[in-house]
Amino acid sequence: MDEVAQVRRAFADELAARFKLTHAPVLDAVASVPRERFVGPPPWRLMDVAKGETEDTSDPARLYRNVVVPLDADKRLNNGEPGLWATLFERVKPKAGERAIHVGAGTGYFTAWLAQMVGPAGRVTGIEHEPPLAERARANLADWPNAELLCGDGMALARGPADIVVASCGVDHVPLAWVRLLNDGGRMMIPLTVTMESWAGGGSGVNLMVTRRGEAFAAELVGGVGIYSCMSGRTPEAGARLKTAIDGLRADAEAKRPPRRVASLVLGDGVGGDDTWLAGDGWRLSTAPP
Repeated sequence: MDEVAQVRRAFADELAARFKLTHAPVLDAVASVPRERFVGPPPWRLMDVAKGETEDTSDPARLYRNVVVPLDADKRLNNGEPGLWATLFERVKPKAGERAIHVGAGTGYFTAWLAQMVGPAGRVTGIEHEPPLAERARANLADWPNAELLCGDGMALARGPADIVVASCGVDHVPLAWVRLLNDGGRMMIPLTVTMESWAGGGSGVNLMVTRRGEAFAAELVGGVGIYSCMSGRTPEAGARLKTAIDGLRADAEAKRPPRRVASLVLGDGVGGDDTWLAGDGWRLSTAPP
């Protein structure tokens, strides 16, 4: 095992301890997928978001820290924090043989994680809106024959039955087209975000996980997120509704009140009662159990 591979394995152990990760396929993906392949040629600028620190390096071993690496600095588009995505995948728990869809694949790093987690018997479809990034992702994923990369609108290109739908880009509503792809037991993890004046291409909000259980859908909010926005499917009306809901969460936190806990996704046009946290056309997120 070469030095960088050893560092990669140590990084998986570090994330496991720091974020209490136990799902073996997640740790295997962290330890197996070479990040240096997905972030362009060196030198790289590493950004520690939590500390507000940056570092320029050509040493691939330095990539194995919980830092982001810019992919398009002008758009503030980056490779993402491995710790965040390892934590989210820990909740999704991809398994061998599953079919996954990854919207917002970027240059393919976390798409490769998914391909590693579902294994040769599984299948991953990565979708990237930006043609230059999609071209790079397609080349980067060449060693994972169970992964394909599509370029275009994730709202339109996400098709076929799926066990997992993951978005690495923010939406302001629950995409019913993605929900309807889920097999029984299928999981969807998406960032619900509102736009920011200081970041025209991105926003902040919360991660939403939805799990299909027969004809019902369990749902939960899984931590905060700041991320680049999906390039379609956002409207001012949906954004305003989501902002009101997220402002409510923030007000509860500031007042040290127990937050309203989302528990289910209810499909249909019926108007909800006091249990509704957020609603849109044909769906609502409810605090009532599924």
